Amino acid sequence: MPIHSYKNLIFTTHAEKRMSQRSVSVDAVYQAVANPDKQFPEKGSKAIKFIRTVGARTYHVVALWKAPEKSWLIISVWVRGEDDKESLIAQIILLPFKLIWWILKQLWRVVFTKK
Repeated sequence: MPIHSYKNLIFTTHAEKRMSQRSVSVDAVYQAVANPDKQFPEKGSKAIKFIRTVGARTYHVVALWKAPEKSWLIISVWVRGEDDKESLIAQIILLPFKLIWWILKQLWRVVFTKK
């Protein structure tokens, strides 16, 4: 279900995709923009980066003010220190390689660990 807009926020397709990958709610984005801990102008553009920490997660939101709509255009969203989730297809493809790597590490420990 596309988000597109929420309160005074308008989301780009990129932002929606990143929010989904990073398990970030629209309300978390709204809170970061409405009540940021810090905000900085983005270098080379008119966009602003909003930063808000909630619990153990630090949300970063890049947004651009759209005066005619009186709304923030949300360009991108991420959580500091967290990697994106791998897609199911990537997990399936990588599983045999991860399993082989784990087996090799176990063999290395057995062969080269002195008792």
